[in-house]
Amino acid sequence: MDSKRYTGKNVIITGAGTGIGQATAFRFADEGAEVLITGRRKKPLEDTVSKITAQGKKAWYYTSDVTKSDEVQAAVDAAMKRWRRIDILINNAGVDHAAPFLEVIEENWDMVVDTNLKGTFLWSQRVGREMAKTGGGVILINASMDALGGDGLIASYNSSKAGLLGLNRMMAIELAEHNIRVAAVCPGWTYTPMLDNSVSVNNLKYLKGDFKRTPMHRMVKVEEVAAAFAFLASDDASAITGSYLVVDCGLTANWYVEETFPEPAH
Repeated sequence: MDSKRYTGKNVIITGAGTGIGQATAFRFADEGAEVLITGRRKKPLEDTVSKITAQGKKAWYYTSDVTKSDEVQAAVDAAMKRWRRIDILINNAGVDHAAPFLEVIEENWDMVVDTNLKGTFLWSQRVGREMAKTGGGVILINASMDALGGDGLIASYNSSKAGLLGLNRMMAIELAEHNIRVAAVCPGWTYTPMLDNSVSVNNLKYLKGDFKRTPMHRMVKVEEVAAAFAFLASDDASAITGSYLVVDCGLTANWYVEETFPEPAH
């Protein structure tokens, strides 16, 4: 990575031990930032930090559960003690749970909504308060194409991701006066460890092979989502707030109706 546009910047990424969060940590560290990665599990965080620092770049970790306000505040306090300011927050932590709507139990609903939506609220509010004191910053959100439409037996996930876009808009409106920009990335089907645990072996083989449902016939790469975050956090996106960037290999560009007709459309 030749660009060093984030040299001297302090970046927090939640859920950054694996997948999109890890790739995003690599990207910002490559561009010169010092990165604080957070998550519930210590080992993935340690491994990610080790990979970054082994290349002479800056990263550290703090274990924190996004659903617990006291743990979020402790992590923010640690960041402020070390840095004195936070320039960029990327709300990436997320979980899903699949079940038919009529069979969803309250405990699983709460787990998904608390992690994906409440966790983003807690982190954004706590960091936003500090940004407001120090001259502003950028808050980004990992939403999903599922914020834009239904996808499988994941009502709690879809609901939480749609809620993130509402939160994205309202934060942009209220935080602009503090020089804080807010934006979201909506990834499509992306190959991450979470996907390994949520689809069958045959379906994963299809997704990783010729994914015909997308115009580009493939899944999104985690590095491509990281690149979207790197753009939205940069000065090149200085007029972008309250909106979202879809990164889905064209999946949501096609309603996929004519392709399913019993006879050719034309």
